[in-house]
Amino acid sequence: MPRHQGNPTERSMRMSHLKLIAAGAAVVGGTASLAMSGVSLALGRRFINEFTRPGMAVEMDSPNWGGWKFPDSVAEPTQAMQRVVGFQSADGTSLRGEFWAQPHPAPTIIISHGFHLPCVNFRSVAALEYSYGANIFIFDYRGHGDSAQVPTTCGNAEVNDLLAAVQFVAQQAETLPGKVYIHGFSMGAAVAILMPPQAAVAGIIADSPYAGLDDMILMIIAQIFHQETTHFRGPARIFRKLIPLLTHITFNSGRLQFLMRYRRPLIAHPDRAILRQSAVLGNTLGHLPPPILLIHAEGDPLISLHHAHRLVLAAQKVGRSIQEYYTPSIVHCGSYGHDPQRYMTVLRAFLAA
Repeated sequence: MPRHQGNPTERSMRMSHLKLIAAGAAVVGGTASLAMSGVSLALGRRFINEFTRPGMAVEMDSPNWGGWKFPDSVAEPTQAMQRVVGFQSADGTSLRGEFWAQPHPAPTIIISHGFHLPCVNFRSVAALEYSYGANIFIFDYRGHGDSAQVPTTCGNAEVNDLLAAVQFVAQQAETLPGKVYIHGFSMGAAVAILMPPQAAVAGIIADSPYAGLDDMILMIIAQIFHQETTHFRGPARIFRKLIPLLTHITFNSGRLQFLMRYRRPLIAHPDRAILRQSAVLGNTLGHLPPPILLIHAEGDPLISLHHAHRLVLAAQKVGRSIQEYYTPSIVHCGSYGHDPQRYMTVLRAFLAA
């Protein structure tokens, strides 16, 4: 027998109830979607504002310092051999630096500092390398030290700054033609690899660069969420289980907001830059990309060793010269502190070659 369907009035009432339930579900779903969108925008905005904030600097021996070791006090050249200079980035940003000249033409080393570590922290590095007979150029990237306090990106925007630094030192009478070297640390090492190869640059010393900024940022965001929820108790601890989701929401929202705000991508990929540069340069510039001395601590807690392996793999794929020097240190950029004498021996051999 056919199942009882009820009279038209009953069916109409059931349909009205179903429509009301559907409408209610749509309202709840829409409200939840709007709320989630608001959370996403807020998290992304906070991430971008903090990550790109200019004027930030890690204080030596603070909990965030991480155990970096710099050369012991080495005498700087006399004031007569130091020139304080102002110059402009390739995109017009005002930058400040110092050129330390040898009394005769020599190779020039550009010190490319790390994220939130302005060049003042690297003066002892500069003095040590100056003592070996090279001109030195130390400068502050945008948003650092004495340079213009504009947003930083830890990579892509800073390429313009390094390009300007290379052009500046190549024009100095004390710089031997084609003998500019870049000694980069962390962010500064990644920027050196990201920069399109220049005829003046003979080599890159890359101490602890990242291969992809996305990996590093995701790790930092997750760490911040963990730190900020450690005191949560009871039902609130459910938020700790949502950290992986919140991390990706924050990252993706922030990356999109950065692109809309500054009209440039935030995430830099030095490993892809190696592949891209080597694929086109032989046909366009007539010279090979400079060789790389890649230095990395095996236990680096911030930029793990797999970043170095990715960079090496990229270089091997395109036949780019890359030399590896790894140390059993557990400190970010800790290879110098692990064995200063060996570090300088490897560096000087690379420069000599």
